[in-house]
Amino acid sequence: MGRTDFTRMRCPVARSMAVLGERWAMLVLREAFYGTTRFDEFERHLGIAPNILSARLKDLAEHGLLEKVPLPAPRTAGSRHEYRLTECGRDFFPPTWR
Repeated sequence: MGRTDFTRMRCPVARSMAVLGERWAMLVLREAFYGTTRFDEFERHLGIAPNILSARLKDLAEHGLLEKVPLPAPRTAGSRHEYRLTECGRDFFPPTWR
Protein backbone atom coordinates (compact mmCIF):
# COMPACT_ATOMS: atom_id res chain seq x y z
CA MET A 1 0.00 0.00 0.00
CA GLY A 2 1.37 3.45 -0.99
CA ARG A 3 1.70 6.50 1.19
CA THR A 4 -1.29 8.79 1.58
CA ASP A 5 -0.98 12.16 -0.16
CA PHE A 6 -2.07 14.63 2.51
CA THR A 7 -1.68 17.65 0.21
CA ARG A 8 -4.92 16.84 -1.60
CA MET A 9 -7.08 16.46 1.49
CA ARG A 10 -9.61 19.12 2.47
CA CYS A 11 -8.55 19.03 6.12
CA PRO A 12 -6.03 21.79 7.04
CA VAL A 13 -4.42 19.57 9.66
CA ALA A 14 -3.79 16.87 7.07
CA ARG A 15 -2.38 19.41 4.59
CA SER A 16 -0.08 20.77 7.33
CA MET A 17 1.21 17.25 7.93
CA ALA A 18 2.33 17.11 4.30
CA VAL A 19 4.90 19.78 5.18
CA LEU A 20 5.50 19.44 8.91
CA GLY A 21 5.25 15.68 9.18
CA GLU A 22 8.57 15.23 7.40
CA ARG A 23 11.29 13.95 9.70
CA TRP A 24 13.50 17.07 9.80
CA ALA A 25 10.96 19.87 9.27
CA MET A 26 10.10 20.41 12.94
CA LEU A 27 13.76 20.47 13.96
CA VAL A 28 14.64 23.00 11.26
CA LEU A 29 11.76 25.20 12.45
CA ARG A 30 12.91 24.82 16.05
CA GLU A 31 16.39 26.00 15.12
CA ALA A 32 14.95 28.98 13.25
CA PHE A 33 12.86 29.82 16.31
CA TYR A 34 16.02 29.74 18.44
CA GLY A 35 17.70 32.23 16.09
CA THR A 36 19.55 30.09 13.54
CA THR A 37 19.49 31.81 10.15
CA ARG A 38 22.37 30.51 8.03
CA PHE A 39 22.66 27.21 6.20
CA ASP A 40 25.97 26.28 7.83
CA GLU A 41 24.50 26.97 11.29
CA PHE A 42 21.49 24.75 10.64
CA GLU A 43 23.81 22.03 9.36
CA ARG A 44 26.11 22.26 12.39
CA HIS A 45 23.34 22.44 15.01
CA LEU A 46 21.27 19.62 13.55
CA GLY A 47 23.93 17.28 12.18
CA ILE A 48 21.83 16.99 9.01
CA ALA A 49 23.15 16.14 5.54
CA PRO A 50 23.42 19.22 3.27
CA ASN A 51 21.14 17.79 0.57
CA ILE A 52 18.39 17.01 3.10
CA LEU A 53 18.75 20.42 4.75
CA SER A 54 18.59 22.20 1.41
CA ALA A 55 15.39 20.36 0.52
CA ARG A 56 13.78 21.09 3.91
CA LEU A 57 14.67 24.81 3.82
CA LYS A 58 13.33 25.09 0.28
CA ASP A 59 10.11 23.29 1.20
CA LEU A 60 9.53 25.37 4.33
CA ALA A 61 10.15 28.57 2.36
CA GLU A 62 7.78 27.49 -0.43
CA HIS A 63 5.07 26.89 2.16
CA GLY A 64 5.57 30.30 3.78
CA LEU A 65 7.07 29.23 7.11
CA LEU A 66 10.53 30.60 6.32
CA GLU A 67 11.70 33.30 3.97
CA LYS A 68 15.00 33.19 2.10
CA VAL A 69 16.63 36.61 2.37
CA PRO A 70 19.77 37.57 0.41
CA LEU A 71 22.65 38.79 2.54
CA PRO A 72 24.06 42.21 1.68
CA ALA A 73 27.54 42.32 0.14
CA PRO A 74 30.24 41.64 1.18
CA ARG A 75 29.32 38.06 1.93
CA THR A 76 31.02 36.11 4.66
CA ALA A 77 32.32 32.55 4.42
CA GLY A 78 30.30 31.66 1.32
CA SER A 79 26.93 32.53 2.88
CA ARG A 80 24.54 34.04 0.38
CA HIS A 81 21.21 33.88 2.19
CA GLU A 82 19.58 33.86 5.56
CA TYR A 83 16.47 31.93 6.42
CA ARG A 84 14.07 33.81 8.66
CA LEU A 85 10.82 32.75 10.23
CA THR A 86 7.79 34.39 8.70
CA GLU A 87 4.80 35.42 10.77
CA CYS A 88 3.23 32.09 9.85
CA GLY A 89 6.36 30.26 11.01
CA ARG A 90 6.40 32.15 14.32
CA ASP A 91 2.69 31.42 14.83
CA PHE A 92 3.38 27.72 14.46
CA PHE A 93 5.02 27.56 17.89
CA PRO A 94 2.81 27.55 20.96
CA PRO A 95 3.23 30.49 23.37
CA THR A 96 4.88 28.27 25.98
CA TRP A 97 7.92 27.92 23.70
CA ARG A 98 8.38 31.67 23.33
